Amino acid sequence: MSGKYKPLTGRLAALAAAGREAVEFDFAEVSEVVDGLPPTAYDTRPWWANSGSSQGRSWRDADWHVARVDFERRRVRFERGPAPAGPRRPGSSRQAVALEVETDAADLDVRVRVTWQRAGQVRLDGSGALVFPTLPRLPGVYRISLTNAPRQATPLVYVGEADDLRRRLYGYRRPGAGQQTNLRLHGELQAHLANGGQATVAVATTATVEASGTSSPLPLARKTARVLAEHAALALIYLDGNAVVINRDKGAD
Repeated sequence: MSGKYKPLTGRLAALAAAGREAVEFDFAEVSEVVDGLPPTAYDTRPWWANSGSSQGRSWRDADWHVARVDFERRRVRFERGPAPAGPRRPGSSRQAVALEVETDAADLDVRVRVTWQRAGQVRLDGSGALVFPTLPRLPGVYRISLTNAPRQATPLVYVGEADDLRRRLYGYRRPGAGQQTNLRLHGELQAHLANGGQATVAVATTATVEASGTSSPLPLARKTARVLAEHAALALIYLDGNAVVINRDKGAD
């Protein structure tokens, strides 16, 4: 099973041990447990299928199944035991179908502009705990730059997205036991600052996208838009080569 979804297995196993037979989670709660859901989890039912996918195995290994998904309310209901067997569709077959090449190739020239605003410095308080600048409770993209440590030649940069910027950075201050990225960034920041380095936070709560000569605001309230802005910012850092990206690819943990 992929390590990314292992914390969800643990959470469901704990609920089973406590005698729970059913539980509902907001998508945001599941996202926090597994350190981020992919865009398809927010609008496609197959992602939540009780299948052999890495996420499907995470709840099946804990002896739970997805009973219902409500995309409008962004909630998912898990129930104990295996998923009930559905009626077999007449004429269904496991034989692979022949795939035809579509004529409308996905060839689209897109330019994304992210407007960064400096939010302030991360520091350590008297007890050594991280203190972040107060961010707006808005959806957007954030960038954490680690610089000026002794013998540090190149800045380290982490870029992420969140539906609530203030809450997201609070997760780095007090990471949960199963939140791998939160724990990793928490440790990186504490070690960097304790070594005399600096950490600066910038945020973007607005962005634009230009396609086919037409520019329009990128609706950062939608996760797919935030992910597009996040990846555009990461791509620019990679291409410039002036900093080291410390993001890890999904599933690499």
